[in-house]
Amino acid sequence: MRILSKIVLGVFFIAMLFPAAFASEQVAIIVNRANPVEKLDAREINKIFTNKTLLWPDGTPITLYDLSIGDPLRSVFSDEILGKTPDMVAEEWAHLKIANQAKNPPQTMKSQALIIRRISREKGAIGYVSIGSVKNNPDVKIINTLQ
Repeated sequence: MRILSKIVLGVFFIAMLFPAAFASEQVAIIVNRANPVEKLDAREINKIFTNKTLLWPDGTPITLYDLSIGDPLRSVFSDEILGKTPDMVAEEWAHLKIANQAKNPPQTMKSQALIIRRISREKGAIGYVSIGSVKNNPDVKIINTLQ
């Protein structure tokens, strides 16, 4: 029993150090089905999640949704789109909020299901989830995927 608990503990610590290795599914960047945007590249998504772009082309305000810092999908997203760890991104947002310079900070959701629900109800929303969780969902649109 002790060996099993050590193995489980070891896997937990490895997952905490290298969370992207445990994100087995592709990450889907999603928007509401009514959003006129069909595709965005990584640079455009970066601009949205760093507050350089605040409105969609039709003038709708953008609402950002993020997963919790410890979520492996957030690690993949933060690394590939923002080029930083989730902790670094959170720290930057905290500084911007303190300095009253955070124009449109992301709202952190505890689960992918909450992000999907919010995006399906808000025309201006954007977020990311596993591709399997939205592959056949008619309420959202996948505009990019990350490995």
